[in-house]
Amino acid sequence: MKSINSRQLLLKEVQEEFSRNYPFLRIDFTRGKGEKRVIPINGAGRTDIIGQPDDQDEAIRSAAQQLLWTDFGVSDNMKVSELEVLLQYEFGLPAQVLRKSGNLWLETSMTQHWTLRQQNDRGQDIALGFV
Repeated sequence: MKSINSRQLLLKEVQEEFSRNYPFLRIDFTRGKGEKRVIPINGAGRTDIIGQPDDQDEAIRSAAQQLLWTDFGVSDNMKVSELEVLLQYEFGLPAQVLRKSGNLWLETSMTQHWTLRQQNDRGQDIALGFV
């Protein structure tokens, strides 16, 4: 059985909380430039966490919400570049925001000056076929 520590759970929950609010965006954490992702997002689900009590899951979920919306001040008007810098500083891992484009997740490096709302709206437009 794979061991998952509370830091990994918090990172995963931060990703999930962010994607609940911005469904066409996601956060990836990496070990370093060009290396594979450390924390999976939106696909593993909670079933891979065996033996974790519900109260611990709820505590981690609450901590992720607190971090994003209160402590970090994430909002629709925050720029992608600002969020990436903030996440890297707080978690010590490079972070990247990706935008959904059809079946693909695209890097937002060319549009890092866009706000989270602009990025998410663009992803939604693409999903609806308004290119």
